[in-house]
Amino acid sequence: MKKIIVILLIVAIVAGLCGYRWLTAPVTLAEETVVTVEEASATGAIGALLKENGVIRSELGFKLEVRKKNADGDLKPGTYHFKGENSVGDVVDALVSGPAISGVKVTIPEGYNQKQIIDTLAEAGVCSEAEFLEAAANGDFGYGYLPPAGDSLRLQGFLFPETYYFAEGDSAENVIAAMLAEFDKNYTDEMHQYLKDTGRTTYQWLTMASIVEKEAVVAEDRPIIAGVFYNRLEQGMALQSCATIQYALGEVKPVLSIADTQIDSPYNTYTHTGLPPGPIASPGVESMQAALHPAETDCLYFVAKPNGAHIFSKTYEEHMKAKADIEAGLYDNE
Repeated sequence: MKKIIVILLIVAIVAGLCGYRWLTAPVTLAEETVVTVEEASATGAIGALLKENGVIRSELGFKLEVRKKNADGDLKPGTYHFKGENSVGDVVDALVSGPAISGVKVTIPEGYNQKQIIDTLAEAGVCSEAEFLEAAANGDFGYGYLPPAGDSLRLQGFLFPETYYFAEGDSAENVIAAMLAEFDKNYTDEMHQYLKDTGRTTYQWLTMASIVEKEAVVAEDRPIIAGVFYNRLEQGMALQSCATIQYALGEVKPVLSIADTQIDSPYNTYTHTGLPPGPIASPGVESMQAALHPAETDCLYFVAKPNGAHIFSKTYEEHMKAKADIEAGLYDNE
């Protein structure tokens, strides 16, 4: 009798092991299967979704594997791509790690203008210049602070610098929407309120931020540069920003000539007072903050040293002395 009980126990154990192995056995997918796990999905619901899409054999096997790996509560929402052979363990590991990033990687650096952004997207095979300009001019992206439709340059400055993943041949509307969503995420309620309190518009603030972005090399100079430019605006002085001249010229020159500063362009802040018509580039968060919270300073001038940091001056005489010192090589070893 004891022998029979032992045999039956062994049979039950073997059957259980075989059942477990079947429940958790790999599934081979001939084609890519895309599964989206929603936020706050329970383990059982995720298992049912995976079984429904043919990624796993059994919801029970999935639950057992999750329990075995002590992963309950660690399964992340998102869109997952499964292809080929995947064991239940592989699937659980993927859900714990989170959705893999896929697509064409495109990095938009801080300080890129719209033309540079378009060239980067076109080179990556995402969308063409013509498609982008059409979408930029006429797209309705749902943000009330954007300039009205009709001008293909109206979104310059709002195209947030970041690394993106786009599908090859993606629509320009989707590309722009992704960039604007990133901008909106960084355009906080505190920023909205502060602009309202100071009487500045989003477009004025972003235009200033873009100039700061292109003028500054050293991070700590950003708020001081913004303070200098706001001081000049308040006193009715021309901004005389080299960055706006370079934008008007379409090229970056280490030294501007007198003729360059006389170029006929609304972006020429040597011959036109006030801000230029709009942003000249996409500013990063530091420049956005600097233009929002400029340093309190009495300075009206600045000049760059060879290392990129600036000397700030209150008077024109101090400014000219700083320039002479730089030309004399007094800061060459910094």
